[in-house]
Amino acid sequence: MLITAGPTHEPIDPVRYIANRSSGKQGFAIAAAAQRAGADVILVSGPVDLDDPKGVTVKRVESAREMLAQVQARLPVDIAVFAAAVADWRVASEGTQKIKKTGAGMPPLQLVENPDILATISKLADKRPALVVGFAAETSI
Repeated sequence: MLITAGPTHEPIDPVRYIANRSSGKQGFAIAAAAQRAGADVILVSGPVDLDDPKGVTVKRVESAREMLAQVQARLPVDIAVFAAAVADWRVASEGTQKIKKTGAGMPPLQLVENPDILATISKLADKRPALVVGFAAETSI
């Protein structure tokens, strides 16, 4: 069983990033419960301040692209639960140095879409898990 948890941090420069708010608690709780129920669990987690669940293999990542790569590397699995709050966008060109204030206003940031990990895995022809579960954070109904 594979589970994703936590946010992703999409670098703007070496000190700033774009992220969704996520503690990772939901994904970690699902991973711990699945392990206690007897599943062999791999947890791919973005940056969180949580202890690894006992008996669970944990792979730590920062960005959405890293999370997707870790998920793909762990396939095939029977069940995949996508509880991570993956950032929808990243900057098109990450700065190699801290972007400094110049007094000329905000620097332009061109955003590009991050991969949709749930959609990517759900559409696989050969290594798609038999059961795929996804969660989405919403602010309205």
